Amino acid sequence: MPVSPAPAPATRIEVAPGLVIDARRAAWMPEHGTLAVADPHLGYAWVQRARGQLLPVARPEDTVDRLLRLSAEYAARELVLLGDVVHAALDLQPVRGALEALTDGLRGRTILRLVAGNHDRRLAGRLADWGLPLGLTPEHRTGGFRMVHGDGPIPAEDGENGWLLSGHEHPAVRIGDGIAHSARVPAFLVAPRWVILPAFSDWAAGCVLGQTPFLSATARGARFDQAVACLGPRLLPLPVTYQLGRPTAGGILPAPRPAPVTSPEATSPSSSRRPRRSRG
Repeated sequence: MPVSPAPAPATRIEVAPGLVIDARRAAWMPEHGTLAVADPHLGYAWVQRARGQLLPVARPEDTVDRLLRLSAEYAARELVLLGDVVHAALDLQPVRGALEALTDGLRGRTILRLVAGNHDRRLAGRLADWGLPLGLTPEHRTGGFRMVHGDGPIPAEDGENGWLLSGHEHPAVRIGDGIAHSARVPAFLVAPRWVILPAFSDWAAGCVLGQTPFLSATARGARFDQAVACLGPRLLPLPVTYQLGRPTAGGILPAPRPAPVTSPEATSPSSSRRPRRSRG
């Protein structure tokens, strides 16, 4: 089902009756008080450092804070994490601490639901060892919405007429000026009765639509109608087109105005500089 076009970029868009997507990479089901995000990968930098990849840890880790702010803003009855809750279920204090902080911050107002992802294979045991009253489930349902991670086959069910929400793919699109500058931005993908959420983690690399193959066979076999790019606090719906069976979506941003020439020397070959390209 195509996303209704918006006259200007919006913070939230209703993609189906009772299903709203938020530019902060979340989905909201107001009739049920359910807020869903995918792929938070809690503890990412510390897990990578434990594995010998010395990522910087001076950068503030705000994933839990963002989850708590979103759930408080929506007054969510439940918060559903659609898999890859942690980057790896290692016995590390930053991983445990992130889950404890999230649990403590939601206590008494929002139920925390954890859907198991491929990065969470040992998480159930860790939760028990850490004494955290949380469980992992292969999927979660509320009303007509079915929520899974998306790393395995997703069998269709007889008579199913609800919506599927999943993660795993870390979808993104590339936005540029059509000349030299472009940026990769997270995006929602919308197919008939299915939405793939972008990764909530700021560390997650994006699977660029049309450039990077989908990870799951289910996603590779789907046909998406729309990509909705997350441009900071705004959403930008983009049509998905198919060429030789390959999906693509992207946007052209207005080119910046050239700087005025103030002196003849500014145009001489000896004084000119190459424009800097923005990194995707």
